[in-house]
Amino acid sequence: MFILEHDYKTMKRSYTIIIFTLIPIMLTTLIGYWLYNNFERVAQEVEIGFQSEARDNPLLAAERLLKRMGTPVKTGHTLPKIKQLESQDTLILLEYGSFLKSAQTKQLLKWVRNGGHLIWVSDVLNNVQEKAIAPDPLFKRLKIRQYQNDLNGFEVSQILPTKFVWAQYHLQVAFDSDYHLKSPLSATKIGNKYGIHLLFHYLGNGMISVLSDMWFIENNRINLFDHAQFLWLLVNSERQATNVWLVYTKTYNDDINIPSSKNAMPPLWNLLWTNMWAIIISIMILLLFWLWGASRRFGPLLLVPPHIRRRLLEHIEASGHFWWRQDRALMLLRGAKQALLKRLESVHPDWISLSNTELSQRLALVSGLSAKKIENAWHCTKPDNEITFTQTVQIFTKIRKFL
Repeated sequence: MFILEHDYKTMKRSYTIIIFTLIPIMLTTLIGYWLYNNFERVAQEVEIGFQSEARDNPLLAAERLLKRMGTPVKTGHTLPKIKQLESQDTLILLEYGSFLKSAQTKQLLKWVRNGGHLIWVSDVLNNVQEKAIAPDPLFKRLKIRQYQNDLNGFEVSQILPTKFVWAQYHLQVAFDSDYHLKSPLSATKIGNKYGIHLLFHYLGNGMISVLSDMWFIENNRINLFDHAQFLWLLVNSERQATNVWLVYTKTYNDDINIPSSKNAMPPLWNLLWTNMWAIIISIMILLLFWLWGASRRFGPLLLVPPHIRRRLLEHIEASGHFWWRQDRALMLLRGAKQALLKRLESVHPDWISLSNTELSQRLALVSGLSAKKIENAWHCTKPDNEITFTQTVQIFTKIRKFL
């Protein structure tokens, strides 16, 4: 009977485990089947901006294009020494006008006369009074002025690319129509109804190409229209370039909408003030109120009590009260009585065999106490209060001292 009952319980437990295992599996299968029939996996492109080296170098695509076409390219933020430039090199300076010195301008023009090709984009603008906001020595020598049309972003985006012929090629380039150039000396000019965007000068054996902008060769624009082809034709204008130098200032990235590790994240305090200015002001007001409240007090200051060292008797008294509250008085009385008997055994061993009455009388003669008090103390087994307990202990102690 016991075996059958045990087998039944085992089978019941096995069925329970199987059921509770199959139910989650079935539910998971049904949910998966429903998701498979009602949802479809779709790939979606998400713009995450440029990464790695392209974030810091807006001309990385142009640099790799020229290298792939077989032209060595060197990129930097500072003007190379003139001794490093060969007569067949092409130097592209982007927004370098206000950084250029007069001595460097003379050296550059000397290099151009020997056969170099300078492609120049300046960051200097002239106002309506025909005065440059910042000096540009090269613009001053070539009598070039640059202006801004004050177009908004929407107007610039609606302007069609400029169509022109360059080296017998029909090209379309999306110049930034918000800027344009003026010069009475240039022989070759390319522009649209918003102004001139390219001036081409021959100087000695070399050339100078001045552009209002070169944003069309940046990473996110070089693949549009004929930008890549125009860059290649411009760099190798009338002769094959031996080397190409791409030089742009570190502030060049600040004026374009390209993520950069230098300008992608504004300072923390700027973000906090922009998004949480109300909370910051509230915290400052609360802090001022707290400081004002903490600086006020009511009434005189309390004197600091002097540090007093406790006496030994206070510790003994506290210990006695503790043992009394723990109902350990009988143990303390036994200890005092045992100490007295030990002293009596060593001094008067023949008194140990006396009766309590005779022993009390003898102890009374020695200590000067009454025999009745000694006998009562000897028979005290459980004191009624702290006073009786203290008096009994005092009697035992006094007798022990006189022995």
